[in-house]
Amino acid sequence: MSGLKIAAIIPAYNEGDRIGGVVREVDDFVDEVVVVDDCSSDYTVEILEGLDVNLIKHEENRGYLASLRSGFESTDADVLVTLDADGEMDPSFIPDLVEPIEKGEADLVLGKREKVPRVSERFLSQLASFSVDVSDTGTGYRAIKGGLAREMELRGVCPCGTFVLEADRLGGKIVEVSVENRDIDKPKVMAWKHLFQFWYVIKEILLNIKK
Repeated sequence: MSGLKIAAIIPAYNEGDRIGGVVREVDDFVDEVVVVDDCSSDYTVEILEGLDVNLIKHEENRGYLASLRSGFESTDADVLVTLDADGEMDPSFIPDLVEPIEKGEADLVLGKREKVPRVSERFLSQLASFSVDVSDTGTGYRAIKGGLAREMELRGVCPCGTFVLEADRLGGKIVEVSVENRDIDKPKVMAWKHLFQFWYVIKEILLNIKK
């Protein structure tokens, strides 16, 4: 082991039915679990208050990117692993994500999914790939050096495309490793926000061209 401190960053919104199991699984692979509750209206907070986590509470719903920023700023860990609170991402892949950073081969490691469900996500990834050589820019499963994460502004309405573009502009070396997501009973709704995200991706690409 490299001796690096590893923290999991888990944004959560109305995941009371799932968050307990996710935290218990993740805890086996990291030194600290940070959960950012984005003003849930269910019993997510009550579940979390009974667990050994660094719990950050938003007093109003601020969205996924703001939750990531709150999580990044709340810990001094050397490596931050982001994953969702719904249980779709298998925590057993955390060592695979962290390994390239431990070896000094990467600053950001993306968990490349076998199948990207939404056409809009695939389109944004293809667009971003003109600037950064990665294939799945919309994955929520990633490992990133703590110092790089805390530098990021995280502009946009979601991380699709923009997260990797900003990390690249800040000098981060980015690689991908394959992960397998689990099937969960949660419908995939239409991601209309990707219509707005398109313009943020274009802006980030232009900024990268000028760097």
